[in-house]
Amino acid sequence: MENLSIPTLRVLYKHYVNWVSAHPERTTDLEASIKWISYFLAGRINNSTLLSELIYSMSNFMMLFNDQIILSTAKSSNLKTVSDKGKKKIFSSENIKRFITTVDYIEVFIEVSAKKLWGDRGRWIIIVLLQTAKCMARMYLLHVHKLHILESPPIQPLDRKSVGLKCNDSVDDVITLPSGRTIRKLDHAPPMNRRTWEAPPRADKLNGVPGRTLSDKHIVAETMYIMKPIIHLGSMCVFGQKSWKPWLISITIEYISLQRLKSIENLTPQQRLVLSKRSLNLAMYMVRSPFFENYSEKHIRLFLQWFVNSVPLVGPLMRPFLEYMKQWQETYFYLWSV
Repeated sequence: MENLSIPTLRVLYKHYVNWVSAHPERTTDLEASIKWISYFLAGRINNSTLLSELIYSMSNFMMLFNDQIILSTAKSSNLKTVSDKGKKKIFSSENIKRFITTVDYIEVFIEVSAKKLWGDRGRWIIIVLLQTAKCMARMYLLHVHKLHILESPPIQPLDRKSVGLKCNDSVDDVITLPSGRTIRKLDHAPPMNRRTWEAPPRADKLNGVPGRTLSDKHIVAETMYIMKPIIHLGSMCVFGQKSWKPWLISITIEYISLQRLKSIENLTPQQRLVLSKRSLNLAMYMVRSPFFENYSEKHIRLFLQWFVNSVPLVGPLMRPFLEYMKQWQETYFYLWSV
């Protein structure tokens, strides 16, 4: 039976890979449906928080796995050769980025599980271990692989509609100018009926090559940002969970780091996008403790209550959010998240 089951699993896996490669849009719809199931389960059955987090984590894993299938299918043979070299090394940048992305996807589920099994003390031990592992991995990428200003998570969901076109442009088919702009070689231009007349992707995005080298003060600024979760957890241990000092320390570190990194000239478009996202993340401090309990919670509740009462058909969707807003705030809005 075991010998028969292995070929069967291989055939099923091959069919799945072929289906995902041929139907990326349907795959995206399937992943979105699974995520919506996790939202609707919240508060409706026993242990709904744990179950919804499990389903949400599974949907993220499914998305990451399917992205790798689509990307590997769409890539040209030249790009496959480049990516395979990094896979042979355990501590390659791609493997470390996959590790950080995996932790980002499962950390909430692990924390909820730890609290269920071992209480608050066990939860905090798990939080410290997870954040320390992520911090060390990001520091390794920054100081060893020279990967600067990474997104969170480092591996972002693919743009599946355009990935096939982008991957047709291999590294050898384009020239990168000193300004960072890429142009396609004349002898490697695609046929007229497949041209998009868009600029080819940057070489640093194709290869995962780091952007422009940062100065020492900018390296320090990025190190501050990476160390922020550990500093915040340490300050909570010293001053207490309800103290304003950890909140102030964290927002100060993030603001100073952001201002210094924004002063860098000639940032890549990808780095500018990451810094823009970090700027928007400063607004999240309004829904983080203790600011949330003292100021924003009552205003958010009043606004949502007015929205539910004034807009037709919104009630069934928004009332669960109103009922579990405090629980979701405690579960998702961490100051230590990077």
